[in-house]
Amino acid sequence: MPQQHDFTRPNLKGAVNNIDTETSPRTDYLDGWRGVSILCVLQGHFIALPIPVDLGRFGVCMFFALSGMLMSNLLFIERQPLSKFYRRRISRIVPTFVLFVTTMFTLSGLWNTAFSWNEFISTLLFARTYFPYPGIWKTEIPIGHIWSLNIEEHSYIVMSFLTLLPFLKRREGPFLIAGGATCIVIGFIYVRLGSSAPFWGPLGTEVAASFLLMSAGYRLVCDRVRQYVPPWLPVLSLVLAMYLSQGGSWWLQPMASPVLLAFAVNHLPETRPWFKTLLSSQALRLAGLCSFSIYLWQQPFFSTKAIFPGGPYSALACAVVVSLLSYHLVEKPSRTWLNRNWKSWLPVQAVQQH
Repeated sequence: MPQQHDFTRPNLKGAVNNIDTETSPRTDYLDGWRGVSILCVLQGHFIALPIPVDLGRFGVCMFFALSGMLMSNLLFIERQPLSKFYRRRISRIVPTFVLFVTTMFTLSGLWNTAFSWNEFISTLLFARTYFPYPGIWKTEIPIGHIWSLNIEEHSYIVMSFLTLLPFLKRREGPFLIAGGATCIVIGFIYVRLGSSAPFWGPLGTEVAASFLLMSAGYRLVCDRVRQYVPPWLPVLSLVLAMYLSQGGSWWLQPMASPVLLAFAVNHLPETRPWFKTLLSSQALRLAGLCSFSIYLWQQPFFSTKAIFPGGPYSALACAVVVSLLSYHLVEKPSRTWLNRNWKSWLPVQAVQQH
């Protein structure tokens, strides 16, 4: 049966290309996953529920898991040349990111916040989490959420470097999983020692790379078990990870959540059609397509929501409007233009897989 191939050996090439170009009927549910992620972030920042639930950080972890899976597919399965890999990452991220950072620093300067070239350059280079000390959360500029982008970019660099190591070829999966496990162990140390832990300030956020590395590593080994995965188990894993994100044991959440999300996102093809149809709904797909712009531009409105006449809901509405303008006027056209006109220029090429 033609559809059976989609459930047992998913074609993620369309999913990867979906990051940069058009959607594919077979991979719309990945955009939907991204849409759920950004809605979780918005709930945590703007929407108070009747029950004490904050899904903001969980949404970021969902982003990490999806990104790890897709990047692993690009770098270690398709063996995409690094020139193309970085061109697509840059075309998607840099134009909107530079506009956002420049706007925030300019506006902050107009509001009598002292302009710092060190902070500005460090932010543009995805290093603001570490330099200048004491880190990204001590600044008055609303850029604290960029910590997650720092982790993503650093993970891209590490994973792309692994493609240049011939002795790791075909062994990247266990290596990445071991890296994710190491991040979990370091996270335990930080939780137990707190601010007295070594490198607490500069490296405290890097432990969140466990979500990305676990998902990337599992992508390279999960095909061996696809036929044994019942369709309800990935959904259950997602729900359990969401539940654990709301509290519980100090050790269970950081240990189990990266594994649960890695399993859930990598086994989405095995879920029931109704679940993929739900994720493929137009609303979730549109939220997913605009998620990067929304994630960037919601932060200043989140930081200032108390001054809005209508409270957090009017702040959220303004954030969505600005994000949609950013997506349609900057992110989408700049990405399309760069991908069409920017020839491969990076000197490093990955070895093609045959």
